[in-house]
Amino acid sequence: MKKQGRTFLDRRQVKSSEGEFLYELENSFELSPKVSDLILITAKECLLRDYSLQEGQKEVTLISLEEKSGKMLEKMEKKKVRLTLEDVIEDSEVLKNYGRKALRQLRIQRITEEAIEQGAILSQEDISHHLSISLRTVKRDMKEIKSLGIEVPTRGSLHNIGRGQTHKSRIIGMYLDGDTYSEIRLKVKHSTQAIKRYLETFTKVVMAEKNGIFQSGKISLVTGLSEALVREYQELIRQSRKDSLRKSNLELLIERNSYKDEEFVKKNIKNYSSPQAAMLKGGLI
Repeated sequence: MKKQGRTFLDRRQVKSSEGEFLYELENSFELSPKVSDLILITAKECLLRDYSLQEGQKEVTLISLEEKSGKMLEKMEKKKVRLTLEDVIEDSEVLKNYGRKALRQLRIQRITEEAIEQGAILSQEDISHHLSISLRTVKRDMKEIKSLGIEVPTRGSLHNIGRGQTHKSRIIGMYLDGDTYSEIRLKVKHSTQAIKRYLETFTKVVMAEKNGIFQSGKISLVTGLSEALVREYQELIRQSRKDSLRKSNLELLIERNSYKDEEFVKKNIKNYSSPQAAMLKGGLI
C-alpha cells in the first residue's frame, strides 16, 4: 500500500489537474483520501483523459522559457503546450460587450500567459500566426495593453518582465482595491466569468499559505495551478500585505473561505495518508 501510494502521488505530480480534482473532493466534499483516489481513477476511465484538447484549444511547439537568446533556433529546446485560441463563452461575452479589438487583445494576453505557465514563450510572430492577425496588429495591440501597465511576455520582451504585471494580477489587484466585478469588467474588458475564475484561483493560493503551505511547488500540487502562476500570486499577496486596504480585503477573503477548509484541515492533519495533511505537517513531498 505504501508503494502504491507513492506511485499514485508521482502520477499526481505529473498531472496537475488531478491534484486539483483530489483537493476539491477532499476539501469541498470532505471525502477521505482513499475514496477520492478511487473516484479519480473511475473518472479517468469513464471520461476523456486530461491531456485531450478541449474545443478551441491547439497544441503547438514553442521555444522553452529557459532558453537564452544568441543560439540558433534549431538548437533551442522546444516544448509542446496547449493554447486556448477560443473560449466560446468568455470570448462571446467580450465580443458582444466590447468589440473585436478587445476580444483580440484578450486572446493575446491569454495565450502568452498560457505559454509562460507551461514553461514556453511565444514570439510576436507566433502570436500573429496562431491568432491569424497581422504582425503590425499584434505590435499595436501589445502597445495598447502595455499602456495599461499589463505585461505581455514574449521572446522579444522577456527580459523586461517584472516591470509590469499580467492581466490576472491586475484584475485581482483591482478586486483587492475594492472594485466590484462590474467596475473591473469595464476597466479591463474581460468577461465576468474570467474575473471570477482568476479570483477563485488566487484564493486557492491565499488559503494554501493560510494553512501553512508556502513552497510554490507544493501549492501547485494541491491546487492544480502552474508553479509560475503560484509564484506570481504569492508575489501579489506579499505586496498587497504592505497596503492597508488590500491587506484588509485579503483578510476578508480568508475569512469568507475559512469555513470551507477548517474542518478539512483539522480532520486530515491527523491522517498522514492524505498528501495535503502531510504537506501541512511539513513532510512527504
